[in-house]
Amino acid sequence: RAAAAPRSEAARLTALCRSLPQVEAAVRSQVGMVYADFEFIKQFPAAIELARSAGMPIALATPRIHMPGENGYHANILKLQPDAVLVRNTGALYYYLKARAERPGEPFPQLIGDFSLNIANHKAASLFTDAGCSLVTPSYDLNVQQMFDLLGSSDTSKLEVVIHQHLPMFHTEHCVYCTFLSEGTDFTNCGRPCEEKRVSLQDRIGMSHPVRVDEGCRNTVYNAIEQSGAEYVGQFMDLGVSSFRVEFLEETAEKVHEVIDLYSDAIAGRISGTRVWRSLKATNQLGVTRGQLVK
Repeated sequence: RAAAAPRSEAARLTALCRSLPQVEAAVRSQVGMVYADFEFIKQFPAAIELARSAGMPIALATPRIHMPGENGYHANILKLQPDAVLVRNTGALYYYLKARAERPGEPFPQLIGDFSLNIANHKAASLFTDAGCSLVTPSYDLNVQQMFDLLGSSDTSKLEVVIHQHLPMFHTEHCVYCTFLSEGTDFTNCGRPCEEKRVSLQDRIGMSHPVRVDEGCRNTVYNAIEQSGAEYVGQFMDLGVSSFRVEFLEETAEKVHEVIDLYSDAIAGRISGTRVWRSLKATNQLGVTRGQLVK
């Protein structure tokens, strides 16, 4: 087991945003860094400008899937010179590590490993931090006891825990937008309906789960209901975690402010974690669940 880490009194909150209004709201809040996770890379420069004008560091997210011939996406991210890159697969990590090795002495973005690297135990955490990630995100497969086990055996100063999100349920190369909103067959003739419309998949109990695309026309289906790990923030901090992330999907700027304020208060100890998720349930039409961390 790792040596017991002291509780962090300087924990920071970061915010992952999926629209420019969300980025604008987040940079006006008291967060340590903003992640821009956009469907289309052409929106990245505007997000960079918003963050730079506010003096806030910004990270750009890679796609979840990295296919052969798609290195151009990563090259474009490097050209924009973000403060960090949220790396979501080993192919992307290899690309950035190779690029960094080819630029000795030059400024290079911080590399942050996302949950999709499947970091579910301390050995996996060490593998990716030793490889060159300055922070890594534990897998979403862990319940709270498994998370405690991971944190108790890892260098928690290098872990960022996601405490609020719409859980991504699955990814697919089948494009719902092209199939149902177009007469075309792929991106060359579909007319790009994904740039103007929003699609959700309705389940058997009537919940509508948002579907978002990426630059490679792959789709990700997100849970309609937000999940919160706010109840465990204090225990995570006792184990030495100092970086917590909230993730947004379709929230308005006003909702972004509300969520950030609630979690900031919880991290500072001004309110309880239980109050956070109960408050969000009271003010959010869909409500929140206690998430995948529950035993």
